[in-house]
Amino acid sequence: MFHLLESQQFTKKKLRELFDLTSRMESILARGGEECLKDKILASLYFTPSLRTRFSFEAAMLRLGGSILSTEAADIFSSELRGRFEDTIRVVSEMSDVIVLRHYESGFAKRAAAVSYVPIINAGDGPAQHPTQALVDLYTIDRHVGGVDGCSIAMVGDLSGRTVRSLCYFLAKFHGVTISFISPDLTEVKDDIKEYLQRHKVRFTEITNPKGGLEELVKEVDVVHITQLSKEYFTGGHKDYKKTISNYALSAKALSAMKKSAVIMHPLPRAEELPDESDSDPRAIYFRQNHYGLCLRMAILSTVLDCYPSSL
Repeated sequence: MFHLLESQQFTKKKLRELFDLTSRMESILARGGEECLKDKILASLYFTPSLRTRFSFEAAMLRLGGSILSTEAADIFSSELRGRFEDTIRVVSEMSDVIVLRHYESGFAKRAAAVSYVPIINAGDGPAQHPTQALVDLYTIDRHVGGVDGCSIAMVGDLSGRTVRSLCYFLAKFHGVTISFISPDLTEVKDDIKEYLQRHKVRFTEITNPKGGLEELVKEVDVVHITQLSKEYFTGGHKDYKKTISNYALSAKALSAMKKSAVIMHPLPRAEELPDESDSDPRAIYFRQNHYGLCLRMAILSTVLDCYPSSL
């Protein structure tokens, strides 16, 4: 793996190797890190704002002894926009050993990879994909559910975004997975993803605009993967949002209905779909996901740079 651009480039074998390395990175992180990337430089090239993903990659680089060049608004500080984007990538790749790129348009990660002298890691590619966040989600499922094969997942909220897209591409690599898509019709999963799942024989159901909340819809699933519903979707304003969100929020009734062995995941940030009281539920692992994200990105950086901690 030189570039990390999309979920489809992984095989199950490569996923297992990456997850095994991530698990070992947890032990290395517990010891404070290592210095295997001490001569390497990561360039954070973000054309749209990011906090969790950006800090996670930068912390991962620092924990492995590397250095960072960083900007959170690359288009403000560079005159090389759109048609000159490739020039920016060439210049930055001369100064660094790996580029973590987030862009507001689909396809720019592949455009960067076509001209970069160093590995490109896609940290969000417009509405298209967010493969490293989906890898974190997949690793969390694998670790807490006892494997991905055969698991049942309820995806709730905004299912049109890049994180859900990337996760669906990954889930299609496994056997016996079943998915329940639960969303307003404005944010339902896109047709190309549904067609992809059908081609790969992944069973799924769609529930749009459910009434009465999630209680009956999450009873039997192993994973509740819930995402934020943006208020921008609701033309009726705050009143319309409040009326709708109650059907997609993980209420006390929904929590009581879930299996004791189930897990609750959220990529964050959250709004009213995930109330604060759910934080104390032992099945809530969304903050633990952030820890896994750091360890997994340590594993990704070691892999694309082909430099591994000596203690492995």
